[in-house]
Amino acid sequence: MQGQSDASPSMPSGQAKTRSFFWPVFVAVVVLCAAVPLGLWFVTVPYYATWPGPVKEVVDYISIEEGPTVHPLNGDLYLLTVSLQEVNVYGVVEGWLDPDVDLVGRWNIRPEGVTPEEYRQANLTAMERSMDNAVVAALDYLEIPIERGVGGVRVASVLPDGPAAGIVEVGDVVVAVGGTPVTSRAEAIETISSRAVDDLVVLDVLREEERVNLNVTLGEHVDFPGQPMVGVGLEVYPPPAEIPFEIEIDRATSGGGPSAGMMYSLGLIDLLTEEDLVGGKIVAGTGTISPDGVVGPIGGIRQKVIAAQDAGAGFILVPEDNYADALTVKGDAVEIFSISTIDEAVEALREAGG
Repeated sequence: MQGQSDASPSMPSGQAKTRSFFWPVFVAVVVLCAAVPLGLWFVTVPYYATWPGPVKEVVDYISIEEGPTVHPLNGDLYLLTVSLQEVNVYGVVEGWLDPDVDLVGRWNIRPEGVTPEEYRQANLTAMERSMDNAVVAALDYLEIPIERGVGGVRVASVLPDGPAAGIVEVGDVVVAVGGTPVTSRAEAIETISSRAVDDLVVLDVLREEERVNLNVTLGEHVDFPGQPMVGVGLEVYPPPAEIPFEIEIDRATSGGGPSAGMMYSLGLIDLLTEEDLVGGKIVAGTGTISPDGVVGPIGGIRQKVIAAQDAGAGFILVPEDNYADALTVKGDAVEIFSISTIDEAVEALREAGG
């Protein structure tokens, strides 16, 4: 009788090789499948997502002291906002799928060559200017006398490595170029264009309420060879106004930005007049405002109209240039007014509150 061995039969060499090859490959595939989606989460793309932001009661951010009698608002007067955020790949997909979200190219929000800090400062400057414009437009409408100071053009951006870099600062107000007063971008550009590349010009500037002279050697324009440039982006700076009583708008927490200008003007007008303009209704609106009462276009109109309707507004005031886009998301329970001036805005408010 032959003896029996307790040893198990040996595994075929081919099967052993297959198993030893399978597990490392399987683990690698699993790790790769987990790493790729995780990696995409941290990959930003050159787009911002915009969606409906909070609605805010305008008069909650307005304070009037030592002035005319203030008449409490009867109803609600809302300013509208848009939420904005840079997105990754998943945010782009979500933006495509969500009808309330729009994707906007980064270059449309922050122009090429403008640093995040310059963009932030420009936004703060634009917000301050908008609030000042709102006050002036409202008081002009109410025929309350105001005194105006010196105007010019404000520096919104400085070209990195340009002629003015390190000399001119964002927020500076240029009141004269080479001794020639300037009150608009066109005047500033015309004055600079009359000079030559490498010319030294003196900029008469208001910086933090002090007048300073800045010497800048003109460089060659980046887009127009042979033409001179200072290398700054300019925007209109209306003359500051001295008003006969104290009006404060809470810039820190209102969050409305330049697009809230028209609504702040309407809030002031309603508070400073005996007439009940809102009439107990819920009215929302958006639009920039100039010192002379011209209402300008804004961004994110679809999201703002959606937010207004979600807040229960029955009437929405929008700039004339945004009216067609506003109608694309209009519901049956809301009326939308096209506005181009503060006078039209007040008339629309009367109609809504009547």
